[in-house]
Amino acid sequence: MKKTLSLLLIAVLAMGLTPSFAGAETTVTFWTHQNAAWNASYEGMIAEFEAAYPDIKIEYTNFPYNDFEAKIQTSLIAGEVGADVYEVWGGWMIDFVDTGILSETPEAFVAELRGDAFEPVLGTLQKDGKIYGAPLEFNVEYGGLLVNIGLFEESGIEYPTTWQEVLDIASEVAVPDGEAMIMRGLEFGNEDNILACFLSMILQKGGKYLMDDGTINLATPEAIEAMEELVSYITVLGVTNLDCTTGSQGIGSHEFLSMDEAFMVVRGPWVISACEEEYGRVFGEEIGYIAQPPFYPGVTQYWVAETGWSLCVPKNTQVADEAWTFIEFLLEPERLARHNINCAQIPPLASAASDPEYLEKMAYMKPLLDILPYASFIGPFNTDIIKPYLTTMFTAVVSNDGTYASVEDALQKLTADLQANMRMYN
Repeated sequence: MKKTLSLLLIAVLAMGLTPSFAGAETTVTFWTHQNAAWNASYEGMIAEFEAAYPDIKIEYTNFPYNDFEAKIQTSLIAGEVGADVYEVWGGWMIDFVDTGILSETPEAFVAELRGDAFEPVLGTLQKDGKIYGAPLEFNVEYGGLLVNIGLFEESGIEYPTTWQEVLDIASEVAVPDGEAMIMRGLEFGNEDNILACFLSMILQKGGKYLMDDGTINLATPEAIEAMEELVSYITVLGVTNLDCTTGSQGIGSHEFLSMDEAFMVVRGPWVISACEEEYGRVFGEEIGYIAQPPFYPGVTQYWVAETGWSLCVPKNTQVADEAWTFIEFLLEPERLARHNINCAQIPPLASAASDPEYLEKMAYMKPLLDILPYASFIGPFNTDIIKPYLTTMFTAVVSNDGTYASVEDALQKLTADLQANMRMYN
């Protein structure tokens, strides 16, 4: 019997096949950040996967967001034992891809992604024509306004349909109290939204910030005009203050709205689930989501988008095939659409974005779906580096603390700092 089994194994190996032993189980470790809605969605998909692939077990762990990037960097870059599949923010991927520590996305899967994915979602996952990962969402920090339904109804004000109406309403309803705010008309001061609005303004003005020589220039005439406008929303119109920019209150823009202290917030749709989970606000009854109009009348609504949350596999994993099998399972269009519904996200794949269930349950996403063709990848740089520079400059200009002589002076200094300290990837 032993001789027969040995001969059989020799024959199988000679044919170039890998023998499979019944009952063998492979474990794939999966790391993500903590978000109640997202974690529950992952757990549901993991249960589906393990039922479909009983020989593969997913060991799932999630970590507090503030610790997660450092945890991944230690694991990946330092080469310590970590996960086989990582959930990674797109801005981090640009550094990980460049180090060569990630495995390439399988060729057949790449072909599917290139034919189905929206352009910005693959931005930081690529290098030299190759892809290292798979996108989970189309990240949006521009294009939608979170609105407090109760405040609008109490005031008898209709939702705005132009940007000028947004500013008029925000200025009318804002209630300052010295340096504090009793009511915010329009909150846009989160660092994600300052960057997204600023760069989108430049594009809608017909300008650009990525130069032909591969550098970034945030001191063009269009950029100066755009920044002067953003600053004036606080210094002239008084629609909000710097609390969100500086983090002085310890809460985010959507939280002010959830506490009935803001009429409108420029924010991605993902905060809807946060308002529901953290504050018990009922979407459609207490909070709503409407289209953010273009900044200027009659212009094409060009806007920028970062590569959002994605999945990747390290080169040093011992279970690469199983890891990619898991990722491809998660990104099957119907399943991905359900995940994006659960997490209030825009799907990264056109096939998922057109899924009937998604269109039915996420009807409020239509304003964003309509402008997806006008989105462009924000650029080959780590936005986690540019955002602190930009928000520090914005704070100094708005507070008029004497750091800069003018907005133009501030943007010239910002551009010089970025060119000296922020790497542009090719």
